[in-house]
Amino acid sequence: MRILTKLHYFILLFGLLYSKSLLAQDQYYENGMAAYEKKDYETALLSFTQALDNKYLMKGKDVPRAYNYRAKTVAEYFSVMLSNNNSEFISNNPNILVNAFEDLDQAIRFDDGKCQDLIADTKGDLLNVTFQFGKTIADSLRIDRGSNDPKTDSLVILVIDELLILKELIGESYEINDLLGLLQYKQGNIEVATNYFKESEKLYQQNPPASADYNHVYNYYYSGLINYAKLHDFDQALVDVKKARKFISDNFDGNEEASTLDAKLEALEFQIKLLKE
Repeated sequence: MRILTKLHYFILLFGLLYSKSLLAQDQYYENGMAAYEKKDYETALLSFTQALDNKYLMKGKDVPRAYNYRAKTVAEYFSVMLSNNNSEFISNNPNILVNAFEDLDQAIRFDDGKCQDLIADTKGDLLNVTFQFGKTIADSLRIDRGSNDPKTDSLVILVIDELLILKELIGESYEINDLLGLLQYKQGNIEVATNYFKESEKLYQQNPPASADYNHVYNYYYSGLINYAKLHDFDQALVDVKKARKFISDNFDGNEEASTLDAKLEALEFQIKLLKE
């Protein structure tokens, strides 16, 4: 009887400790959700991480949600940092988007079929912020082509890595190829940049977006610059420049930024024609 009594005692003690552990992990998850709702992203990330550190002590239904909301928190937090031009945060967290996509994979792995819509929504958030990241860096490069700022260069390398991972996850995309082309051009990798621009143009023509994407005009613009200044293929450079000007005329007539770019293209077209004569 004593042996049975001791055994029952240890079972009861283990059960109490296990229940407390379950309650602790559930509390971490609930804290994360509460912080996420308040847009307290740092607390949310910490709480979800504490919960997932011992995910097998969590309620099964909460595991994919915790992974999902940690990824979703990253997407929203990163977007805020981009909007605030917080390059220090981005530089100090070089793998944050990659980790968020890995969290999304874990959410899919543990999902019992009840989180599919939530996961799809978060995937859209992550794709959007990744494109936002790439376009933010790309825009800064368009403004200052001569910058040798080490911070800018490190961000370029970081964006390239993020985009290549994204490309593996979602497949071919003209947007990704356009951005990779521009960033490789910035790095001086002319042949690689040209290949990305060509692939993007093929994809764009095969499946054009519902409304013209202004960023795609830079595909033609930088292709023209490559053929003009680097390869000295003036015939192809002229084709590229004319494509860019037609793209603007057909889709962005009256747009101030587009008009400024068109003026540059007009000057470049004039220079090319002079060299061809």
